[in-house]
Amino acid sequence: MIRALTVALLLAAPAAAQQTRTAPHNLYSSTRNQADLATMRRLLACGIQVAAEDSNFYEGLAPDFYVVISDPLPSREAAEAQLARARQCGVDGQTRMARRRIAAH
Repeated sequence: MIRALTVALLLAAPAAAQQTRTAPHNLYSSTRNQADLATMRRLLACGIQVAAEDSNFYEGLAPDFYVVISDPLPSREAAEAQLARARQCGVDGQTRMARRRIAAH
């Protein structure tokens, strides 16, 4: 029982650590009144995982915007590679260091 609990804690540690640190995220759109669902759909169709969310959920982003933002990426190099793929799909973006304040649903 203790061994199983230890293994479970070790497996969960990287996920827990990822939520507590700042990581590169690609920001593809920010709007005031409503989320840019067209940009989100275009990126998803290209195989790029993004979400349309409230910027207030993130430390490191300006407040009070709806953003189309990537999942946290492991490095700036990975972020740059994703931006290059997005450009091939007709979407420009920028990398921001951010941390999610509120857990995803």
